[in-house]
Amino acid sequence: MNLQDKKDLEKYLGKIDRIFGIQQFLRRKIDIEDIVTYYQESDYGYRIFHSAAGSIHMALNFDGVFDKRGYYAQARLIDEEYIKNAAGMQVLELASGNGFNSIFLANNNPKVDFVGIDLTPLHVETAKKRAEGISNLCFSQGNFQDLEFDDKTFDLVFEVESICHATDMKAALSEAYRVLKPGGQFVLFDGFRKPEFDSFSDEQKMAAKLVELAMAVDSPWKINRWLELAKEIGFSIVVVDDISRAIMPNLMRFQLLARGFFKYPPLSKTILKVLPDYLVQNAIAGLLMPFTISMGLQGYFKVGLIR
Repeated sequence: MNLQDKKDLEKYLGKIDRIFGIQQFLRRKIDIEDIVTYYQESDYGYRIFHSAAGSIHMALNFDGVFDKRGYYAQARLIDEEYIKNAAGMQVLELASGNGFNSIFLANNNPKVDFVGIDLTPLHVETAKKRAEGISNLCFSQGNFQDLEFDDKTFDLVFEVESICHATDMKAALSEAYRVLKPGGQFVLFDGFRKPEFDSFSDEQKMAAKLVELAMAVDSPWKINRWLELAKEIGFSIVVVDDISRAIMPNLMRFQLLARGFFKYPPLSKTILKVLPDYLVQNAIAGLLMPFTISMGLQGYFKVGLIR
C-alpha cells in the first residue's frame, strides 16, 4: 500500500467511524433473517442508484469504462459458454434476485427450462411479475442450503454474488452437487478473500471486514480454502478466473456516490436515523471496496465446477 492509499484509507475509516462507530459495527452478526432484511431494505437503493433494470450484481466492464450493459455480462458468459440453446437442458439459478439473469437467459433460450430460487419474498414476487408470459421459466422462494429438488435434476446450476452469504457453506455446496446430474456444472460469479488476506495490516483487514458486514456477509471464505471444500464435496475444478479488474469501473461509481453521503457528517447522521439501516450502510462498502479490491484483500472470481 503506497503512502497516498494509506492516507486515503485512514481518512475514509475515520469518516465511517464518525457516522457508524466502527467497533460497534464490527460486533454485528449476520444470520439468514438479516440477509433477507438487507435485500428488502436495499431494494430502493439498488433500483435508484444501481440498476433500474433490476440487476443487483456488479457490472463487468473489461475495457475499464463503466457501461450499464455490463450488468448482462455474467448472464451472457453463462449463455455463450454453458447453454447455447441446448434443447431440453434444465438450469437452476441460486438466489435469483429480481430475476434479471434468468429472464435474460430464458428469453434467449426458449428450448431450455429455467428455475430461479431466492430467500427474499420481495425478490420472488418481483421476479414472477417480470417473468409473466415466459413459459420456460419459473421462480419460487427457497434456501440454497436446503434445496427442494430431487437428486440429479439439473444440467447446470449457477449463481451471481450470492453464495458469499452462505451461513453453512458445506451445505450450500453439497446441495448444488446433489441436484446436479453427473457431468453437470456449477458456475459462480462471486467475491472471496484472496489467499494472502492474513498478510495485510490490521487496518486493511478491518476495511475488508467492514465491506463484508455492510453487505450482509458474515462468514467470508478465502478462495483457496473454498476450492478445497468444493473438491472435498466431490466437485472437479474446471476454471478459476480472477476478474476483479472488470468490476472496478462499477466500484469507482459506487465510491463517488458514497463520498457524497459522507461529505456532511451531521446530514449523514440524520439520514441514518431516517432511512433503513441496511440501505444506508451500503455506503460503507461503496467507500471502501475500491481499496480492498485494488489492494488484493478481496477478489471477484468466475469459477466453474463439474460434478
